[in-house]
Amino acid sequence: MEEDIPGSDDIQAAGMSCEKKSDNLVHLNEDRVYACDNDIDKRLPCGASSDNGGGNGDSSGDDSKSSRSPDVELDKIRRAMCNMVISDGLSLRTSERVGFKIFVASLCPHFNPPSPTDLVKDALNYYKEERKIVEDELQRAPGRICFTVDNMTDDIIEENCTCLTAHWIDCDWNLQKRMIKFETLITPFDEDYVCATIKSCLANWKISNKVLSFTVDKPFYRSSMMVSITTHLQKTNSMVLGGQLFHISCSHEIINLVVVAGLNLIEKVIDKIRSIVEHIRSFTSKKEKFYELARSSFGLDTSKRLIGDTDARWNSTFVMLDRFLYFRDVIDSFVSKDKNIKVFALKQEEWERVAEVFNFLKVLYDVMNTYLASKTQTPNVHFHVLWTVFRKLSDISNGPPSFLFTMAKELHLEFDKYWSDNCLVLSCAAVLDPRFKLERVEYCYEKLYGEEYAREMIGKVKTALFDMFVEYNKVVDKPNNVGYVARGYLEHDDYEDYVAFLSKRSKVEEKSELERYLEDWHSDMDKDTDVLAYWKNNSKRFPCLSCLARDILTVPISTVAWKSVFSTTKNFHCLWRKSIPLETPIVMEALVCYHDWVRARGLMKGSPFYGYNDDDVEEGSEDEFEENEDEDDDGDDEDEGEDGDDEDEDEEEDDEDCKED
Repeated sequence: MEEDIPGSDDIQAAGMSCEKKSDNLVHLNEDRVYACDNDIDKRLPCGASSDNGGGNGDSSGDDSKSSRSPDVELDKIRRAMCNMVISDGLSLRTSERVGFKIFVASLCPHFNPPSPTDLVKDALNYYKEERKIVEDELQRAPGRICFTVDNMTDDIIEENCTCLTAHWIDCDWNLQKRMIKFETLITPFDEDYVCATIKSCLANWKISNKVLSFTVDKPFYRSSMMVSITTHLQKTNSMVLGGQLFHISCSHEIINLVVVAGLNLIEKVIDKIRSIVEHIRSFTSKKEKFYELARSSFGLDTSKRLIGDTDARWNSTFVMLDRFLYFRDVIDSFVSKDKNIKVFALKQEEWERVAEVFNFLKVLYDVMNTYLASKTQTPNVHFHVLWTVFRKLSDISNGPPSFLFTMAKELHLEFDKYWSDNCLVLSCAAVLDPRFKLERVEYCYEKLYGEEYAREMIGKVKTALFDMFVEYNKVVDKPNNVGYVARGYLEHDDYEDYVAFLSKRSKVEEKSELERYLEDWHSDMDKDTDVLAYWKNNSKRFPCLSCLARDILTVPISTVAWKSVFSTTKNFHCLWRKSIPLETPIVMEALVCYHDWVRARGLMKGSPFYGYNDDDVEEGSEDEFEENEDEDDDGDDEDEGEDGDDEDEDEEEDDEDCKED
């Protein structure tokens, strides 16, 4: 099964397909657009025109600037604009927005923004260039490559889709990932088709011999599809540890299962809380009265505010409950006197249940924020996250009966199964964290299962590590450890004999890298050690073990991007997808992959945006909730939601255009 890559014919076909749609998008409102274009031309600086055709207009300024080739600069701007639209998921109509044209004209009068059709053509050409770079990166990856198979919902076309993403650690010990396959699926999933697609993809990217593991969602875990892929890869790929690390189950699903179960216990109470919060926040007079009561009568810090939540992010619900509990006495007093929300007043039992669920979720909330704050989202960090949640469930299910007892008992069984399936890779990764090593892992198992089982599991983990070390020791090039011997002091025969003597002695007395690493004194356990930086700095000291560590620390434990750990859904959202015909799956795949590559490239070291995390803007945090609330307080909350709806209007316009098309 040969993979389809957009070539010149595909690009031409895509352009023709998109031409019809983009023509409709433009000409549905051509009178308004053309009128605005003429108005823009009148307001442009002298000698500039909005339809200058790529730099043919007159230019002003010093000779040094005009001596540069305008075509080169305009090509860079054109590519940057294409990358902006694709990477940020903007509408293809962005280039024809009046405001955008005015903005571009003020920066570069000689640049004529490309049409939606030309944007797609440009993106497909850039995709072909970038694909060669990604393929070279995968070929040059110094270690094994791990993969995630992620199922998500495309909320633009409302279809299920799956993507294959490659993960590896590069020569500078930075975690890298690139999407290399995207498919729209028709439910029920055809496992044979997905399996054949994955096999073909690995072959076309020429990386079948570098595979270490596959992390998959529940529908595919331990399925016939994964068995078939394993059998296929064993023909051309030596599986590490006999394939024991090949199947990894996504941790996001088990964490979500715990969160949703906890929130469902107080679902009706949460609805009442939402009604109270929404009512108070919707009226400026009532809100002022509420916070004045909290400050004057209860002495509370009113810099904290009541906060609403969103269904898709459970951390927002957690913060809502946190603030609601903080203002508990104020709410009881205020609600009892307001006839509009008196019906939503919480009973004493409901308050206690909310507090109990909140304390349970706080463990997950705190540990997930610790995970987000870590310098690298490697499996050693996942070990701590999952162990903390598992231990909390164990404490509740083994403790006295409580409101959470039945739920915790059921979840404990689910979590125990997940832990049993994935504990080996998690434990090996934790041992390769210089702060923890075997002692920390043994401590964690003892808290979960007791001393006897902990010793048994540590034995299995230690055996697995030493077996893998032997495998890697056979193939990794290492410096000669015999040492330097001055030939001038010995005759030829004596010299050779002496070297043989030293070699034999070193094999008997010298400890392996793994033994020396495990016996080394621990790093400070309170220090936020960058595990990848540690192995980079110690790669010469542990040449073979560092190669093993590189591969183990590459294994992704979740198919979900770290920015989405608080999300209860997995959606893919790009406005430009509305303008791409569904009958051109090759084009769709190319643009989705290019979307991923541009974002990855833009945030890498060396980029001016390295260190900037726009994912925080997408997902939000408690600080952002605070800022949004402060903004609401500055104006009249009765008008809340009337402004800032440009994106929604764009989506509605695109929807209408698609329907008319």
